Amino acid sequence: MGFKVAFFEVLNTLARIENFEKELANLLTSELRLNVSSEELANKIKNEWVNKYNQLISRGAYRSIRQLAREVISSVIRHYTVSVSPQELEYFSNAASSLIVEQAILYEDVPETLQKLAEHNIDMYILTNLDNDVAKKILLKYNILRYFKGVISSDLSRAGKPSAKIFQAALLRAKTSKDNAVVVSGLIEDVVGSKLVGLKVIYVAREGKRPDIAVDYVVNKLPEIVQIIVG
Repeated sequence: MGFKVAFFEVLNTLARIENFEKELANLLTSELRLNVSSEELANKIKNEWVNKYNQLISRGAYRSIRQLAREVISSVIRHYTVSVSPQELEYFSNAASSLIVEQAILYEDVPETLQKLAEHNIDMYILTNLDNDVAKKILLKYNILRYFKGVISSDLSRAGKPSAKIFQAALLRAKTSKDNAVVVSGLIEDVVGSKLVGLKVIYVAREGKRPDIAVDYVVNKLPEIVQIIVG
């Protein structure tokens, strides 16, 4: 079975984010003169980010990355009895989104895979909970935006994974049916959301991490998706 359209997540699929919490912690401790080590603050940021994000996806609720960053930063610095103005919080949330781009590392097997799919005339789109500009900047950073016909993001669709709305928006944008499209992702929220609308999923088990729920296809390396998609 082949597919005409492939929707790709960015995170844990095309790119990984390294040392984001550490760099954000360094920024906050420096700018706000917090009486805490960068390591401790980085751990608090990571835990708070994961907890808030998981709460959102468990409810199918929407937050832009910048909104999430504002909530996390506000919550974390409150532990140190520090308050910031709305303008300062806006500055730090924008800085956090920039750090995500800066700390994004492309997986080595991505360019060859996208090139092979392009040679077979597969229509490719980005489908992500990242903000639209953040996703595009990561792709531009590694010169792979050219492979994609569009970016369907949570901040523009006003719906976040695993809500069915963002997957329906993706199908509408690509002008395709669920039977002709497949989602390629290393995130569990894509598995859950795709099932809600009847989309097939290829789960990319980066670092050998496999989902606990049934998935249509599982691959360990991205080039393995070519045969599945092309058919």
